Order: sequence, then C-alpha cells, then structure tokens
Amino acid sequence: MNQPRLRILIVDDAGPVVVLCVNVLQALGYAVKGANRGETAVELLTGFDVYHQAKTLHPELAVVLVTGHGSPEVVTEANRLGFDSILLKPFTSEELRGTVEKVLTDRKQDSR
Repeated sequence: MNQPRLRILIVDDAGPVVVLCVNVLQALGYAVKGANRGETAVELLTGFDVYHQAKTLHPELAVVLVTGHGSPEVVTEANRLGFDSILLKPFTSEELRGTVEKVLTDRKQDSR
C-alpha cells in the first residue's frame, strides 16, 4: 500500500523563494503548496503571529522558520515559541532538504 505523501505549505513574501522551495520539495516526493500572499488580515501579521494561529488550529504541525533576519532576538523568540527548526536565507537546496527531512524524522520519532 502506498503511504499518503506528506503535505507541506511554503509561505514567504519573496516569490522566487516560494518557487525554489516548492520545486525542491516536490522533486523529493512531497505534496507541496506555495503562497506569497495571504488574506489582507494575514498580511498584517508577523511570521510569529501566523505560527501562533497555525499551531492553535493544528498543534501537530511541524513548522520551520525561514528568515533573512537571523538576529539573536529572532532566533531566541523562535526557539521560545517552539519552531521545529530555523533556516537562514540564503540557503541551498541541500540545506532545505536536510532541514525538512530532519524535522519530519524528529516528528516521526517523537510520535512513537
């Protein structure tokens, strides 16, 4: 029996980053959707606000923070909130792949 493909949502305000992530992850066999614009209200939220709302609705979600602003304050806040990983821009396809695979492997082990 085929296992269902894991679903991944990519959201970033930079269109080329979304396209890159979608292409890399689809090539790895994931079911991927990408977006660089949300509803007007969501556009006013920070990435941390979106994270909080998503985790409230779906606490089982694995979430990676992708940021070009990897200041100590951002990293500390992301760790405090419970992001599964942080990927700093610019990143390579291999770094994206490694981060996603590690997060999903860690999640799978945690659910045992």
